[in-house]
Amino acid sequence: METKGFRLTFNCSESSENCEISLLIGSDFYWSLTHRIKRLDSSLVAVETSLGWSLQGKCDEQSDCTSVHLIHSEEESISAELRRFWEIESLGIRDNDSVSLGNGDEEILSEFDKSVCFVDGRYRVSLPWKPGMREVLQNNKTVARKRFEGLVRRFKCDHELFCEYKDVIDNYVREGIVERTSCDSLSDSQGFYLPHHAVIRSDKTTSRLRIVFDGSAHEDGHSSLNQSLYTGPNLHPNMLELLLRFRKNPVAFTADVKSAFLQIELDLRDREFTRFFWTDNLNNNPYVLNFTRVLFGLRPSPYLLAATLKHHFKKYKEQYPHTFDLLNSSIYVDDFICGRNDVPDALRTTLECLQIFSDASMLLRKWRTNSKQLDLLWQQEGVETEFSETSATDLKPPIKVLGLAWDSEKDLIYFDPKDLLKFMSRKTESKRFILSVVGRIFDPIGILGPFVIKLKCLLQDLWTLGVDWDSELPPKLRHKWQQWSSEAEGLTEIKIPRFYLGDVDQELSSVDIHCFSDASKSAYGTILYLRFVTCNNKIETSFICSKSRVAPLKSLTLPRLELTAALLSARLAKQVSSCLKFNANIYYWTDSLISYYWICGDSSAFKPYIKNRVQEIQLLSDPSQWGHCPGKDNPADLISRGTSAVKLAQNELWWHGPPWLKLAPDHWPNRQRDILDSELCSEELEYRSSVHVAVTQQRESLVDINRFSSFKKLLPICEQCLNR
Repeated sequence: METKGFRLTFNCSESSENCEISLLIGSDFYWSLTHRIKRLDSSLVAVETSLGWSLQGKCDEQSDCTSVHLIHSEEESISAELRRFWEIESLGIRDNDSVSLGNGDEEILSEFDKSVCFVDGRYRVSLPWKPGMREVLQNNKTVARKRFEGLVRRFKCDHELFCEYKDVIDNYVREGIVERTSCDSLSDSQGFYLPHHAVIRSDKTTSRLRIVFDGSAHEDGHSSLNQSLYTGPNLHPNMLELLLRFRKNPVAFTADVKSAFLQIELDLRDREFTRFFWTDNLNNNPYVLNFTRVLFGLRPSPYLLAATLKHHFKKYKEQYPHTFDLLNSSIYVDDFICGRNDVPDALRTTLECLQIFSDASMLLRKWRTNSKQLDLLWQQEGVETEFSETSATDLKPPIKVLGLAWDSEKDLIYFDPKDLLKFMSRKTESKRFILSVVGRIFDPIGILGPFVIKLKCLLQDLWTLGVDWDSELPPKLRHKWQQWSSEAEGLTEIKIPRFYLGDVDQELSSVDIHCFSDASKSAYGTILYLRFVTCNNKIETSFICSKSRVAPLKSLTLPRLELTAALLSARLAKQVSSCLKFNANIYYWTDSLISYYWICGDSSAFKPYIKNRVQEIQLLSDPSQWGHCPGKDNPADLISRGTSAVKLAQNELWWHGPPWLKLAPDHWPNRQRDILDSELCSEELEYRSSVHVAVTQQRESLVDINRFSSFKKLLPICEQCLNR
């Protein structure tokens, strides 16, 4: 510009890349300010204005652009473990704990009943598709191919893994579980490809390697197969009730269904949506297989298995009525957990169950029992037991029963802390790590309640203080965590008898359930015991279960927390009594006189918080069932305060209740207490103020008496007014 004699209206140095706008001129004035125009090159022109020369046209600018991408990632494993932990902790004490069908569940079940069929000795089912999703589902081929290429690279580094993986796939092909997809089907644009990977389970004696298929994988902007399918209703029995019943009978036994999902055929139309890549040779291109059976990894698979089994069991309602009822209440996914009063009854149940499952081309295997006599009879009948290869004298290691360890030799159940302690050996101290520890604790019947409550309170403190996921713990919380983790070794000492009655082999004359509740500013909870009296007047007690809760962040008075604990007790007792069916008398105990007063009082007299809880307690129990006990005799105090694992293992109060439970009722604390003076709880009484509004209307007088000088003159005037 300068070489051609044009002087710009702004300073433009060589280093300038962008110039800020200093003056805006409207188009209505623009042409009155411009004069000559000189083209400089193909993209730039010089325009003379009244203010000087300006440069206009296109220029190639270079600018720095900063992009910020916000990626929301969820720690799936931690959140899943925590969800499982809190769901288990809530079993038996939710206000709507019964399994009920949700919206649309009845329609899903109706569609299942229409589509299920029995073909060549197997059941065949259809996937529960959401409306219109089958037609619009994209094939996910690109994602599945990339994931498989990553798996191949892993195989090349670990040839042993490839061999194990290949053995599983080859077995699938031999048994007809998967088939090679035809060329005609591959030419169809419909279908869905599933990525897959290996899960190694070191705790399994069989099927160490499990192949998991990812039904949640999808291409960006498209739905996954799982998103296109209904999950289906939960048809499984309540886990807490299943474990409670497992402890009821002297003879207990378990088994599982071999490859349960894979014994149910998929409808022919759904098989193209279960394709996956595979190769027999890592140097060759992959080919495509698809499932012919229901597979592990699809959202509705547990529902389809449960619905198929219940459909099958209906056939035997008349033939095997007792076994029919037992199967409906004792199958949890693919685990069979049961008990019987004697060995002959247990053997009969075993053989009937084997026949029923065999008729559906399914096998109940890995049978396990605490009865050596039953185990011997199984061997004579050719029943496949857990340790068929071992001799009768060999010690049998514990097995898992719905997550709890069961030592069938000693007939003890317990939480096995081996994996937890191994995980905690990392010695990490962060909120993320503590959450992972919480998710690894499985205690549905509350054996570890007083020890676990300390960790729950620590978890609440972490959230209250807003500690970041991976930040260093504050000194006070670090000390609490270190103390708790150092005490965790004592978990190995905590074991309880599976059978409620233990060694008692006499008939019972009476059975009671005793429920204790307590609260502190930190936590509250309840614990239940079975008290039974034999025909020769021997009295024993047995731990049933316990539940604990941390106190809410919103500050509550101690009496209110005590009442909330009492409600917890009433809810849990209702589920336990309906589950065990012992025809037992139920007694409730609290060491709070105020709570006792509220429960025995008129609920309508209290404020809403007290009123609502008292109403529910009185609905679940009768006030006459409630009694007051000294605080030192209340085992629920251990839940509200917490204790170490070692002390818990040795605490007789926790495992058997107060000593007077083993005495006759006339030695119990005085259950009926005088009603307290209402002033003790006056702050919780609801006082209602009544406001009466009286409206008076002042009428204007027809005759102004002030205008008359005498009464005689006023009377005739009033008379005339009244006569008109």
